[in-house]
Amino acid sequence: MRILLILATTLLISACSTQPISRSTYLLRSDHGLKTRALQATSELYLGEVMVASYLDQPGLVLEGVSNTIHTAKYHRWAEPLRTSLRQFLSTEISAGLGADIAISRMGRADLGRIDVKIDQLHGDMEGNAVLVAYWSLTQDGKTTGHQYVRSLPLQEPGYEALVAAEKRLLIDLAQSIANDLK
Repeated sequence: MRILLILATTLLISACSTQPISRSTYLLRSDHGLKTRALQATSELYLGEVMVASYLDQPGLVLEGVSNTIHTAKYHRWAEPLRTSLRQFLSTEISAGLGADIAISRMGRADLGRIDVKIDQLHGDMEGNAVLVAYWSLTQDGKTTGHQYVRSLPLQEPGYEALVAAEKRLLIDLAQSIANDLK
């Protein structure tokens, strides 16, 4: 009986002495200050589909390993689905780059140009970079033009927080590139 008591006490002490695993959750938000106002929508464009590759469409941040393997972080996660946060983020950033708000829906008008975006890669790599591969298209007046955006950015320091910061920077650059091509 005494041995069971000692064993139970030892297990209790060891369980209490371990550090809890730190979990981090990241929001993808634009740094452009939002304020209550009437939107100054351009009469020409709206943001259509924002698609995310299926391996990214889950909560954990993604790292690419050797031989095209991926590792999904268990304790470093997006606060909301990327397909949701990317839509708002890109809409805000493209609007800022254009100097006019793009609509987030067709609003019943058939004459608006439609911008579609597909994020094919958005992850860290083994060399300490954030990687973004995206495709976007503009459909206007029955014609579609397609574009590809490929870029990597070295992390400023090791860790998931630096990965999120670099991925955000890449997405800002993508939105600015889209806005510049639309001008």
